[in-house]
Amino acid sequence: MRDQVNHESVFDFEEALARVDQDRETFVMMIELFLEHGPKDLAQAQAALTAGDAVGVARSSHRLKGAILQFCAPAALDACKALEEAAKSGDLTHSRELYARLEQEFHRLLAALRPILDQGMAA
Repeated sequence: MRDQVNHESVFDFEEALARVDQDRETFVMMIELFLEHGPKDLAQAQAALTAGDAVGVARSSHRLKGAILQFCAPAALDACKALEEAAKSGDLTHSRELYARLEQEFHRLLAALRPILDQGMAA
């Protein structure tokens, strides 16, 4: 039960499942894709931030935002939106702080999604 409480505090399982019409197979596939592509988008945002590329940060965070949106994860979504908006405005100083928040929330979401795969959707 601990994993269930954990994921419910990070994302809304029922709402996310409802977005795919209760199709658990599709939901599992979404998680698998997110686990594969999400870290790449996060790494690209960090690389762009390190390079001082505000456009790259905005683009990577925008892609990540779309993926996070599917899981109804408000803290991760808010962090991603904030980073995207700051990068779009060219504020890379504030973006570094926002990236750190996004990275933390992103890893919380990953940690909440992995047990669902491990448990075979017995969430």
